[in-house]
Amino acid sequence: MRPGEDRESPLRGALFVLCLQRLSRVGRPRSTPLPKEERRREGRTLANWYTTEGVYNALPIPLQNACVTWRGWRIYRERFGREHGALTSLLERSEHLSREEQRDYQERRLQALIMHAYENVPYYRDVMDERGLKPSDVSTIDDLQKLPVLTKADVRAAGERLVSRTVDPGKLRVAWTSATTETPLPVRWDRAVTLVNHASYMRVRRWAGVPFGRRYATMQGTPVVPIAQKKPPFWRYNAVWNQVLFSQLHLSDENLHHYVRKMRDAGVEDLETYASGAYVMARYLEDHDEYLPLTAVITTGEPLLPDERALMEERFRCPVFDAYGQAERVIFSCECEKHEGHHVFPEYGITEFVDGDGERVRAGECGLMLGTGLHNFAMPLIRYACGDVAASSDAVCSCGRTLPMLSGLTSRAGDILVTPDGRMVPPIMVTWIVKFLEGVRNWQVVQETPTELRVLVVRDEPVTPEEFDGLSGYLKRRLGPEVRVEIEHVDEIPRVGRGKSRHVVSRVPLVWGVPNRSAVEAEHER
Repeated sequence: MRPGEDRESPLRGALFVLCLQRLSRVGRPRSTPLPKEERRREGRTLANWYTTEGVYNALPIPLQNACVTWRGWRIYRERFGREHGALTSLLERSEHLSREEQRDYQERRLQALIMHAYENVPYYRDVMDERGLKPSDVSTIDDLQKLPVLTKADVRAAGERLVSRTVDPGKLRVAWTSATTETPLPVRWDRAVTLVNHASYMRVRRWAGVPFGRRYATMQGTPVVPIAQKKPPFWRYNAVWNQVLFSQLHLSDENLHHYVRKMRDAGVEDLETYASGAYVMARYLEDHDEYLPLTAVITTGEPLLPDERALMEERFRCPVFDAYGQAERVIFSCECEKHEGHHVFPEYGITEFVDGDGERVRAGECGLMLGTGLHNFAMPLIRYACGDVAASSDAVCSCGRTLPMLSGLTSRAGDILVTPDGRMVPPIMVTWIVKFLEGVRNWQVVQETPTELRVLVVRDEPVTPEEFDGLSGYLKRRLGPEVRVEIEHVDEIPRVGRGKSRHVVSRVPLVWGVPNRSAVEAEHER
């Protein structure tokens, strides 16, 4: 509370109530039906979010903590309960079933999904009719090859024809893909997907030895601390989950001292974070010859590079557990305590590995991953190409679990952005910019200096002043008002290293003189 501020201010109280109401709807069902003009509606959603963010930022810190806890309580009430217990039991049993029994479960779910898609989803009725297929023709995992690969372009073109006619659009969750590989697009699912995704997340925590209720910290995408805030606390509390939420947007050499001290003082035992956030903190600890002992670090949202993992495990003095998933909710995988590769969660979806012609590759050969979500009957994604590459493995993990294994999981890491005031921002925090640009085929953010950003855009139409204002404003809110943003129209996005595509490229080293990710990878490739 600032000096002279009225603790019982009616305006503050009204803002608090409004913020609770809005925050309770973030990620919740919408009452708006699915329109034909997809992007326009999402623009309105962004405007609503910025209004919510502005209201939240205007509250004093104790009320912000109350908002965060309120949100945590709503999530807890939705995701824990009888259904969560049943899903947890299913996952625990499945870990030790034979591969044949796991496959039998998948195929029973697949048969129900295909029947539903044929009868209720216009896109799949057309696809199957064009090929002369009936639901009985696609009853096994091998039968999936009779259906075409579903690309992001297909999803974007199909629009609401991919949504089941049996669902109420106002009760669907809507999320955007994070764009570590391609241009983001909106995906929809119902509560059943929310529940199985949460049960899978809690499996990750069990494997990492992180019980619910133990004090843990997160550094992820939600902007819980206003960007304009220059002094600590750079964290907020979710009392329901015993969680300390640290800002991903205030990671500077000056501020990280406060992060480390708070984690120690608060008794934080575990950290869940984007890989780049944990890497920045580990670099700070190394630069200052410090350690921050934890029980486990769980990384999500971005690729975990080998050198980054080694530094994290050295400075946090604990194992790092890498988890993989997508907003599309079709594939989920994670490392167990043996760290011999990722276990694929077969209860979550069916994963295939194909070559450039869509033909399946042999075990051990890298291929494009296709996912078929087994729980999303609202917007089925069948043989969806998520854009990442990996290889299946016939190996059996020494942990004793029989779940399938992945090897060589490869996603496209982006560089860490460095702001004019020395903050280090994970690349995933700027991927939303494409939501301001309709019809973008590809894009790239290039940082030449801390105050200069070029946004390369592959699109037929020029960027309108309104689109530029939205995009520029978003970047300035995340990186600082001093940042100058330019947009360049290009025919194709340049690749780095050995032909790799990267959405975020920074020429700026980290504050300790450490090269950025792409520079480190280029050095390794020589």
